[in-house]
Amino acid sequence: MGWWVVCSIRYLGGDLMARPTKDGIDYFPLDVDFLQDDKIRLIKAEFGSKGILIVISLLCDIYRTTGYYKVWDKDSCLLMADAVGCGIVPENITQVVQGCLRRSIFNNGVFQMFGILTSAGIQRRYIRAVSTREEIQIIKEYWLLDSSDKKDVPTSILNKVTFKTVNSEKTTVNLENNQVNLQINPQSKGKESKGEKSIEKTGSTAKAVSPVSPPFISLILRDNSEYPITERQIGEWKALYPAADIEQEFRKMKGWCDSNQSRRKTKSGIKKFINSWLSRSQDQKGLPQPQNRMKNDWDEYLKNSMKEITHDLP
Repeated sequence: MGWWVVCSIRYLGGDLMARPTKDGIDYFPLDVDFLQDDKIRLIKAEFGSKGILIVISLLCDIYRTTGYYKVWDKDSCLLMADAVGCGIVPENITQVVQGCLRRSIFNNGVFQMFGILTSAGIQRRYIRAVSTREEIQIIKEYWLLDSSDKKDVPTSILNKVTFKTVNSEKTTVNLENNQVNLQINPQSKGKESKGEKSIEKTGSTAKAVSPVSPPFISLILRDNSEYPITERQIGEWKALYPAADIEQEFRKMKGWCDSNQSRRKTKSGIKKFINSWLSRSQDQKGLPQPQNRMKNDWDEYLKNSMKEITHDLP
């Protein structure tokens, strides 16, 4: 069960029949327990009701425009703050986006590499919403679903999916000012066109972009291949999860992967696993303990009061 959010699009003049083919969608399903989801509740606890408004506004914008992702930079942040209104400033938007990345509402791995806001859930809903289209074009580097899993991508939809690879020499990402400065080397076996895009018919999931810096540690995957974690990525995760001991958490992850062979992650699921793990560590180490402080302050108050009473006794 769920209810549908309507993203209204106004067409000012012109013949509706002549408008170009759109990538986005007009509606997307929003589960009735959306506000009860722990990730969303944590956003509300941290940023208040305006945080929920920002999350829903981001989702509407993603589904309305490209359908499954949003390029995120300084201008996008400014425009989103203007669109949301309600006294919300760009700094509020940035803080909520960072919170969504920490809690895996958006995929942090794709964001770090390409400056893109998306998630497996968004992509799963999108391909189902456009399942009646003759062709579904997906940017290969942003793909988070497991094409071999029919529950993730039904065969009837998979047959319509066409991957296109965006070759860009520079993509920029900076958590503080939303600008990117990362060198990206896309891996694609498809034939490149004269432009910046190449089209490749689907048949397998997108390969991850090879990290440039040497690995700090590697996590073993379900197929016994290894997923390298670079020093650069460690630095980025430290910025996202300042309360967590990132190096130690990755050592724990390695130990977990080594000893839990049947529960190891796939290439498409390892990033979600990492961010969920680090998010839990951040929450556990970053939460204040007001009740303990109140108890200590009260005990100190009673202690001092007793001293005064005792001193005044004859």
